[in-house]
Amino acid sequence: HLEPTMYNDLRYAFRQLLKNPGFTAVAVLTLALGIGANTAIFSIVNAVLLRPFPYRAPERLVVIQERVSAGDSFSPSYPNFVDWRAQNTAFDSIAAVRGSESFNFTGAGEPERLQGRLVSAEFFSTLGVERLLGRDFLPEEDRPGTTPAVILSNGFWQRRFGGDPDILGKQLTLNAQSFTVVGITPANFQFGMEADVTVPIGLSAERFANRGRDPGTGVVARLKPGVPHQQGETDLNLVAARLEQQYPQTNKGRRVVLTPLHESIVGSVRQPLLVLLGAVCLVLLIACANVANLLLVRSSVRQKEMSVRVALGASRSTLVRQLLTESVLLAALGAALGMLLAFWGMKLVASRLPDGIPRLQEAQVDPPTLIFTLAISLLTSLLF
Repeated sequence: HLEPTMYNDLRYAFRQLLKNPGFTAVAVLTLALGIGANTAIFSIVNAVLLRPFPYRAPERLVVIQERVSAGDSFSPSYPNFVDWRAQNTAFDSIAAVRGSESFNFTGAGEPERLQGRLVSAEFFSTLGVERLLGRDFLPEEDRPGTTPAVILSNGFWQRRFGGDPDILGKQLTLNAQSFTVVGITPANFQFGMEADVTVPIGLSAERFANRGRDPGTGVVARLKPGVPHQQGETDLNLVAARLEQQYPQTNKGRRVVLTPLHESIVGSVRQPLLVLLGAVCLVLLIACANVANLLLVRSSVRQKEMSVRVALGASRSTLVRQLLTESVLLAALGAALGMLLAFWGMKLVASRLPDGIPRLQEAQVDPPTLIFTLAISLLTSLLF
């Protein structure tokens, strides 16, 4: 009995909306703008703030910085990183990374200026990222005087070598020095700034021999299973205290600060994005209020219809069900049009946001976004 009743309610709702094309068009367009704006912004919030990083057990990853007294945190020196790595007991691994490096690529077609990063040998294993092809850097490759090795980004490998699987073991000339290709990163790998090539930082250890402040050397670490954040910080501060005694001129007062990797990367943009999401939620509420006003105006026209239906035996619950069916149908039509607007609006909003927002290019209308759109569509149908 239920299915025919729902079918009849839906058919009647369609007929009522078709009888009033002007009202239907205005209501659907109003809702589409509100739903589309919310979907577009949520897709960005989901990509930047909510979606887990594509690393193994990302909740155990932390960024390590130094601080003197109550001052701001800053990047450690490379020698301090080396001592942390050797003396800690709370971490599975600790890795160093320097972005914003550049290399002149020659000897294989047109010369090109490449973006690169310098990393310690444990970098990819610390993040838990498997190579698409090849292997990680070996510990013996992460020191001066060894045969230089390089890992290529998937994009650079596809762009300059056509995805040739035989690239492993071949030589590339970077900054007039020959490097052996040992691996290719997966297509979805990202950490900080884009990098065409990744090179062991130990090859350039002499550049970073100063134990004083050395901006630019980031340190990411993986806590051992079951080790809390505070214990890891305490463990490294014991190491920092020993280094203070050994090197008082450079390490006096220096202590270690741990920040979850997710917080370190997206913490600065969380509040602006949530404020933006709140603003478009208000836009949706305004849209609902406008549609509610339209429905109130339309209800005065339908008083006679409702009176006749009551006289013929329709109960109050039957009338409410019919009106809710019409509301859900309006919301569904608004959501369908809103999704189309969201595809365009997401790119428009992303192009207007400041540069440097992490993971912004990952924003897309994916299953969580579709679920969000469905939820707000049902909510709006009840609200108005």
